[in-house]
Amino acid sequence: MNKLILLGGEDVSARIEISKKFMALGYSIEIIGTQDEAIFQKNDIAYTKYILNREFNIVNDIKTILELRAILKLQEDSTIIHAFDTKPTMYLPLAAFGLTNIKVVRTITGMGRIFTEVSFKNSILKFIYNVIQKIVNLRVDFTIFQNDDDYKYFIKNNLTKKDKIEVIKSSGLDLKKYRVDIEKDLSSLKEELNLYNEKTFILVGRMVDQKGILYYLEAAKLCYEKGYRYNFLLVGQLDTDQSISLEEIQKYKKYVNYLGRREDVKELLQLSDVFVLPTYYREGVPRVLLEAAALGLPLIATDMPGCRDVVVDEYNGKLIKTRDTQDLFEKMIYLIQSDKFEQYSQNAMKKVQEFDLDKVVNKYDEVYKRVRKN
Repeated sequence: MNKLILLGGEDVSARIEISKKFMALGYSIEIIGTQDEAIFQKNDIAYTKYILNREFNIVNDIKTILELRAILKLQEDSTIIHAFDTKPTMYLPLAAFGLTNIKVVRTITGMGRIFTEVSFKNSILKFIYNVIQKIVNLRVDFTIFQNDDDYKYFIKNNLTKKDKIEVIKSSGLDLKKYRVDIEKDLSSLKEELNLYNEKTFILVGRMVDQKGILYYLEAAKLCYEKGYRYNFLLVGQLDTDQSISLEEIQKYKKYVNYLGRREDVKELLQLSDVFVLPTYYREGVPRVLLEAAALGLPLIATDMPGCRDVVVDEYNGKLIKTRDTQDLFEKMIYLIQSDKFEQYSQNAMKKVQEFDLDKVVNKYDEVYKRVRKN
């Protein structure tokens, strides 16, 4: 039986669905991450917890690499370890240097903060990033990119070899779970949120600057001031490190209903009409765009790597400029009033078929087969 380990960080439970797909294909699966083990035990998936500091700390980072190395040494020959997220994709190859029992696969799930803004500091950090990538690439058997822009960046800067890379867009979405349940009564939720008469916009994400939260809030305010009384929902947890403050969000409570973290995101999406993501953070492929599209919501997102892999302008939504409240406001009004609104909705559901979980699993399986042969 082929052994496959999926390595991630604080949200590694997002790999449970794909793990079950691989178990069905006959793989022996284990997950390594920083979450508590309860959810993995509940799903009968072998799990190992390790320590990972999200921020840069040389002492803690070295400890993490050594901890991972100790785990790797225990694995049987030809074990494939597939890492996701920025730090794990760097630390796994470093931990695997000199070990012949491990095949290293990684998915670049976006380029992160340093590629978001142009500054002298970020120029230095990009240089360091490139140096590290060239070093770790010496111990990487295969690299997967989630969008074309990141793929092109690595090629342009000679950070990897062309025969060991591939673009597989997103980590996949189980579309069967996003078929609208027409039997489910959402009237009580609709009443709770007072979603009557007007159309509803929604943004779901962490409450950090880079997600464009303030631009969404300002655009909602502008809509109100211009006489457009649409509903605006904002959903997501406050991030302890880099959150916009609750006080800042509450300044817009006249225009936007902030719901905080919710477990009924699917239902909230079903009650909404347009999904908005004005992010200027360089992501892989934002999963939340796929979730909204799967439920037939037209999309508005920034013309950024990852976003433009999902949103095709004038097909399933609109692309907007980064950090531009006026452009966001204009595109929201244009889209919600468009006589092509239903076509955008239908096209959103068509486009998202490209990201179906089964298709991603099959592509990963082909990569693993190639890696085992080498």
